[in-house]
Amino acid sequence: MEYNKRIIQTSSYIEVWEYEKPIKYGFSKKDKPMYKKNESDERSRYKRLAKTRQNARHELMRLIDTNYCEKMTKFLTITTKENIQSRQEFNLLFDKFMKRLNYHAFKSKKKLLKYVAVLEKQKRGAYHAHILLFNLPYIPYKKLQKIWTLGSVWINLVDIDSKDNRGRYITKYMEKGITQEILEHKGKKSYYSSKNLTKPTQLRILDDESIDNLVSDKHIAYQNDYTAKLKINGEWIENKVKYRKIKI
Repeated sequence: MEYNKRIIQTSSYIEVWEYEKPIKYGFSKKDKPMYKKNESDERSRYKRLAKTRQNARHELMRLIDTNYCEKMTKFLTITTKENIQSRQEFNLLFDKFMKRLNYHAFKSKKKLLKYVAVLEKQKRGAYHAHILLFNLPYIPYKKLQKIWTLGSVWINLVDIDSKDNRGRYITKYMEKGITQEILEHKGKKSYYSSKNLTKPTQLRILDDESIDNLVSDKHIAYQNDYTAKLKINGEWIENKVKYRKIKI
């Protein structure tokens, strides 16, 4: 399948990518450019890591914007008294805590709690977690601390004046953790999310119609023209891209 337009819609905006040349849906590893181990490859590696970080951040922003619930969304941070520097060990503790929290909130073993989370290292080297909870009912602080049991908890209701900025505003508190995970644990998740979240609507279409006449400048929150790479018949060529972020 080929497409020349990619469209992603969340609760508050629509993102549109228009490609000069159609691209195939579904990326094959054999289409990735090959790099030799030299100085330029090292620079390329950091560029790829930066791109991965940017993509993860944007994915998280969209997920937050799509699932954000006013007067229900809470930001929770959990830390440990013990200096736990093993990612695997902390991850197991995190999973058990989320199961207990889910059961306490909904009195069910069925996974009903909606959340995204990022693990992050403190200065002492210990892991802690930033968790955004979309549907957690009120739980007294002392009870919440008892459910965690392993250290301190900090929780507050997320209150954002601007609907347009909620994904970006919240993600900035998780950005350090995303970067650490990408740099130190290549191949691991840069963030966690429950499987019951609503995903942003995404379309890939192939047509010759421009969307210029559907939007005006006052609706466009951001736009950018750039050049990407496209592999055709074994050769990498330039592919001009027009990106626009449109407020709903």
